[in-house]
Amino acid sequence: MVAITPRRETRPGSGPQPGTNPRPQRRTVPVQLIGPWQNALEGAAAALCAVVAMAAVSALALALLDAGSVGSLWSLTMALTAMAVGGSVSAGSDVSEDTGSMGGLASLFGSGGVGMGPSMSGAADAVPLGVTLVGAVVLWITFSRRLRQGQQRRFTGGELAVRAAGAGSAAVVTFLVVAGLARGSASMPASVMPGMGGSGDAQSAGGFGGGSGVLGDLLGGGNGGGLGGLMGGGRIEAQPTMAYHVSAGSAGLGAVLWVAVVIGVGCLISRRVRLPLGGALDGLRTAWGPSLSAFVRTILVLVAVPLMSLALIGAVVGGRARSAAGAVLLLAPNALAVLLTLGVGSSWTAEVHPVQSDGSSNPLAAIMGGMGAGGMGGGRQPDRTEHLRSLSVGGWPLWLAALAVTGLILLTCAYRAARATHPSHKLLLRPFRGPLSGHLGMAGRFGVVTAVLLGVAAGLVGASGHFGVSMFGSEMGGMQAELSGSVLRTVMLGLLVGGLAGFAGSLLSALRGGRGSR
Repeated sequence: MVAITPRRETRPGSGPQPGTNPRPQRRTVPVQLIGPWQNALEGAAAALCAVVAMAAVSALALALLDAGSVGSLWSLTMALTAMAVGGSVSAGSDVSEDTGSMGGLASLFGSGGVGMGPSMSGAADAVPLGVTLVGAVVLWITFSRRLRQGQQRRFTGGELAVRAAGAGSAAVVTFLVVAGLARGSASMPASVMPGMGGSGDAQSAGGFGGGSGVLGDLLGGGNGGGLGGLMGGGRIEAQPTMAYHVSAGSAGLGAVLWVAVVIGVGCLISRRVRLPLGGALDGLRTAWGPSLSAFVRTILVLVAVPLMSLALIGAVVGGRARSAAGAVLLLAPNALAVLLTLGVGSSWTAEVHPVQSDGSSNPLAAIMGGMGAGGMGGGRQPDRTEHLRSLSVGGWPLWLAALAVTGLILLTCAYRAARATHPSHKLLLRPFRGPLSGHLGMAGRFGVVTAVLLGVAAGLVGASGHFGVSMFGSEMGGMQAELSGSVLRTVMLGLLVGGLAGFAGSLLSALRGGRGSR
């Protein structure tokens, strides 16, 4: 549909002459108007571009980490892309493959034996924020392209809603497909098997068969003891294979939330997009947008610089630098979020819990466990818990460094926000007139923004994983790992520290002659 709008234009040479009354000439300029279907398709195309970018970053990171040596790079890429929006990964051993080289009861019970053969299981719940942020940036740039070009008119609320609905629908369908493709098998490194749930030593790195830990004794057919003779004298492969898949439900729900957050934040912080938010929402955007924009843009710059540089250096140098570059590509935003939350005074805890069966819930497990050389009860490894502010990790130097970096970042964000906020929008919500009213209002708004963003970051960075070996329907050994931070503590401290930074940034802006809105 093409609408014709008049535009005044003065022709060359037709300027005002002495004693004449000039009359400007008018001509028509076409303005492209698009329909609902085109809006929906453009929103869907934006979501597809974002998913393609996320998959490309995931594939690059996995290639740098040499993940192709443990499984299919395609399936692992799909799994990592789904995890970037909150998809959870589950894994389990393929009984037919695990027991194919074993005789005795393993071949009898391994397939169709209702869990009587040895089997492995695992799960992982983590969000690689490097992939998530790349997809978010691409989604907003492609989604808002026409919005930035529409300088002659504002998009209506219906058009914006249709574009958002198209992006959300396409994201859900695409991530359901991605979750369906994220199925494959990966070989477990032999280094994770020694002492699993027991006291394995360096010699147990050969896998289950040669282990001297609990599982090594339990499944150690290499020396003819334990279950080795009973299970046919064979041994489980040194690098057991696990089949993994991604939960489609968590990936689809995460895709909807991801699109909604990206579009909502983009509408609040965008400076070039003409949006029909309405009276109250326009006021919200004008008052809170500068603080949110300064924080988000600064964090994106801090993440993008090491991401691009280290990925390039690692790809060129190779070796360990290559693996480090792959890890940075995935987890640089996660590390920055931990550093910022540590800086405001929050706490992070890394826990590792070896899982060991005592046989009380399963008599068969107790009998079979007692046939091992070490027994199920011997050599139990203690739980390991590390607090990132404890003396064993870094203590006060680590916290002071995090505090200095966090304070500098927050002060910079607050200063930029104060420079971009109009003086009339710095006032407190309640009428208060005084020399510090504008600074206090800026402190309150920036404190709330800091608390919300750091709290969300603390919730996203938390990760957990589980790996275990089961037999006769009972878990014989395994390991649980978790990285967690206190979201509530982060929100409260973020509100306090963010408020102080907002007050200082507003004062600094006033001392340097802040010009209000830019």
